[in-house]
Amino acid sequence: MKRLLLVDSDDESVSALIVQLEFDREYIVESVAGYEELAKITKEKKIFDLILVNIQNNAYRVGEIRKIKDHFVRVGLIALVPKDYHFEGVLPKLDHYNEILSKPIKVSDLLASISRNATLKKHDDQDLKIANYFFRPDEKILIDIETKDRIRLTEKETDILRQLHRADQNELSRRELLRDIWGYKEGIYSHTLETHIYRLRKKIEKNPSDATILITTESGYRLTLC
Repeated sequence: MKRLLLVDSDDESVSALIVQLEFDREYIVESVAGYEELAKITKEKKIFDLILVNIQNNAYRVGEIRKIKDHFVRVGLIALVPKDYHFEGVLPKLDHYNEILSKPIKVSDLLASISRNATLKKHDDQDLKIANYFFRPDEKILIDIETKDRIRLTEKETDILRQLHRADQNELSRRELLRDIWGYKEGIYSHTLETHIYRLRKKIEKNPSDATILITTESGYRLTLC
């Protein structure tokens, strides 16, 4: 599942957008009302696939959008702006993940934009190196660099490797993995994560009981890239 951060000061639009985005179970949506709440999220080092900023009249300054982009350098940002909204100056250099959409906008057009930008992000993740494997998250496979053998992964196994690969020092706590992959859904406990880790190790480790790639730490797991 993809993690989307929604920055919006309007409670009604937040609720409506979350319903639309979570309907097909492709996205876990976390919302914040403004930059102060966003700053808390950056301190928690949360990881997102995409950020959607719904700009209300006079609610956001260009500088705040710059700060959002600076904090999440590799994450795509979509800005929803009122039709008569005027930026004071030009947004920072926009890479090919960024998009500015005028409101009002059809829900179908917004969802298409989100899907398009999420797809661009997936292409950026191709052929990531993990130990003696190339990892392709979009295809849900690992390729042995020497033998070229392919290991097929489940969606959750792919999410675990992707989140660890993106994390600082390639390490996350159990709590962070549960939050990032399952979104703290009711009924999801650490033993669920441990079951997926156990199955993943059987696929990638030479000796699963003495792991050298997906290593257990005091609070969670660390991924060996080299």
